[in-house]
Amino acid sequence: MAKLMMLEPYQLLLGGVVAIAFLTVGLTVGVSNALGRNILKPRQFTCQPVIEPQTGDLMWTVFHQGQGQPQPWLQMVPGMEGDVSPKSRCEQVAQRLDSLVPQQLRALTYQPNPATPEREAICALTQTKGGPCTTLLILKPETDPTQFFADLTLPLRRWGEGMQLETANQVPLDLQPLLEPASP
Repeated sequence: MAKLMMLEPYQLLLGGVVAIAFLTVGLTVGVSNALGRNILKPRQFTCQPVIEPQTGDLMWTVFHQGQGQPQPWLQMVPGMEGDVSPKSRCEQVAQRLDSLVPQQLRALTYQPNPATPEREAICALTQTKGGPCTTLLILKPETDPTQFFADLTLPLRRWGEGMQLETANQVPLDLQPLLEPASP
């Protein structure tokens, strides 16, 4: 007669722990793929509401987390295409910038939107991705792209001036000097 093998309680517990570990890893990888970024790695770009000193208006602003305190980079100003709240748009831009860090984010610029050439797009240039830049925002048709870009990047340019970097009216706006301190 065949002898049945009985598992000890510790063997059952060990098997359960291994199954939970595999499930956790699988869910982490799945969520990371769904979000387009590694959720185990801290975000470099986040959104925060900021009170504009001159007007007192609440401005949703993309912040970059370098080695020190988070630094304001881009403020969500009127003139963007779509019916999305400034907070949601800020989160979208921060997520896109986060996804471009591994591709060596290097500059911001504006250019005609390839899908709708009568509209301008604010986009990011990377070191590793050749060709057209990655669209961050599309502007409404009547929006002046030069003024919009200046208003959008005002916090970034102020921060760059504080570091004695040449950031005034640059297009494309070189981000490498601002990102280098955060590099390992």
